[in-house]
Amino acid sequence: MGSRGVAKWRWWVVVVAWSWGAAARTLCPARCACDDALRAASCANAGLEIVPIQLNPEATHINLTHNVINNLLYTFAFYTQLTVLDMSYNKIQDLGSKNFENNMEMTHLNLSHNLLKHLDKDTFIGLRKLVDLDLSNNMISNVHAQTFKDLSVLERLDLSNNKLVSFQPDSFEPLSTLKILSLRNNSILDIPSANLFFVVHLEILDLSENLIQRVPRHGMPYLKELKHLDLNSNIIEEIDQLGFHNLPSLRHLDLSDNNMTTIPTSAISKLSNLSHLYLSGNFFQNITALSFQSLFHLKHLHLSRLYDLDKIDSRAFVDNINLQKIWMNENLKVGEVPSRLFHGNPKLTHIYMRNNALETLEASHFPIDRLQELEISGNPFICNCSLLWLWKLGRESEINSKRAGNDSLTLKIDEEDVKCAGPAHLNGVLFVQIPESEFGCSSGWVIVAVVVLTVSIVISVVGGVLYFMGPLKKCKGDKSKQVMTSVMLNGDVSKLGNGLGYSTRSREQENKREVDRYLMIGSSVTNNFHSLNPPWHSVDKNPYYQEDSEEHIYQQFAYETIPPHRTPEKPHIVYV
Repeated sequence: MGSRGVAKWRWWVVVVAWSWGAAARTLCPARCACDDALRAASCANAGLEIVPIQLNPEATHINLTHNVINNLLYTFAFYTQLTVLDMSYNKIQDLGSKNFENNMEMTHLNLSHNLLKHLDKDTFIGLRKLVDLDLSNNMISNVHAQTFKDLSVLERLDLSNNKLVSFQPDSFEPLSTLKILSLRNNSILDIPSANLFFVVHLEILDLSENLIQRVPRHGMPYLKELKHLDLNSNIIEEIDQLGFHNLPSLRHLDLSDNNMTTIPTSAISKLSNLSHLYLSGNFFQNITALSFQSLFHLKHLHLSRLYDLDKIDSRAFVDNINLQKIWMNENLKVGEVPSRLFHGNPKLTHIYMRNNALETLEASHFPIDRLQELEISGNPFICNCSLLWLWKLGRESEINSKRAGNDSLTLKIDEEDVKCAGPAHLNGVLFVQIPESEFGCSSGWVIVAVVVLTVSIVISVVGGVLYFMGPLKKCKGDKSKQVMTSVMLNGDVSKLGNGLGYSTRSREQENKREVDRYLMIGSSVTNNFHSLNPPWHSVDKNPYYQEDSEEHIYQQFAYETIPPHRTPEKPHIVYV
């Protein structure tokens, strides 16, 4: 049969089918449900092996899911008004060529969960209004470079759960309006950068569950509208610092379940608008200071299942001032949390730290005043005095929750699932069942110890001061006596300035007054008794002493100059 014969035969089938449908518009095949008012027909789970041709030819919605249909040859040519077609969960192996040529009104086509192995050049010819194409869960390994040439308004393409390894160059060139692309669970080895270059309006890209090993420099082309990038469950070991440089609008980034050993700080720090970051299931050994540098808009952070993690720096999250929720579950080597780890996160309300290796917690670890939910079950806690604060906080939260109702913003703690691992007599006991006395805290001896220690410190300080000040005063007093005696005996007033070791200004003024006093007395004695002679001869011929004096001039001088409370010393008389 020639090409003319085939074309004529097709036309005849279409005419006959249309005539039959028009005649039986109010009829509906067995095991199908039809609604002529809505122009919809559903033959789901009807056991059909072929597409029925007796449906309403003006139908706009046809549901043929969960049947055993294995081909589409010459079946949709007369459904020219069709807009939505669902043929998922069938046995279709080949879509053929130009089978949708007359369905120019179609907007949604679902061919998922079939047995498709390839897509030909003219498979989707005629679908110029198609906006949603679902080809997921097939066995597609090859896509022709011209397969999508008529899909100029397509917005969503799902090729997940197939056997794709790569794409031919320019395969996505017609898809300039594409917004959602899912390539999840294939065997893709590299990020298809050359093809992604054409989908300039892409907003969501799913490349998870593939075999991508690295993100090279500019591995992601410039996609200014991309908001969600999923790369989880690959084998990524390395991300170049400019790997995500061309994604200015990215909000969600999933890098969980890869093979990274260090947090890619230099790469993710370029994502200034990132709000959700998933890094669980990697092989990080520590979370260093500023690991999430410049991520000022980060709200949700997932750091669970990091089985090699054993150290977290207290400054790890200081840049994340808008962080609201953090997941740190199942980190089996994390035995302690740095003090005040979350105090740089003023908006943090939810903390999840279940199934770690924590033996104790301190209240200073958490921003208790603004926290709304805290999950800590599954840790081997040692239930002693160090956890009494948590026990009291749980009781207080439970009471407040009952008073305010379930819609309140009181702190929720999963204390009902928290069990003690020690001491031995509390092993396996639920945290909420332990009485307060079992925590071994006694505030009485603490107060006594503090008071005794304080008094001891005060006594030691005062005693030390007195100990050092006593000899100093005695030394100064003895030296002052020697200087005074020198002045009285020899009139050497100059020694007053050097002999008295006083340093304060008031002491200097007092010394000056003493000097003036002695000068005045000495002058008076000299003026009144300069013609008198002493009854003895002075060895040093002091001018104060004269030979013709009838009175003991030295004794009189001593009585007038020495203060009344001091006993005058006897003069040293030398006989010749």
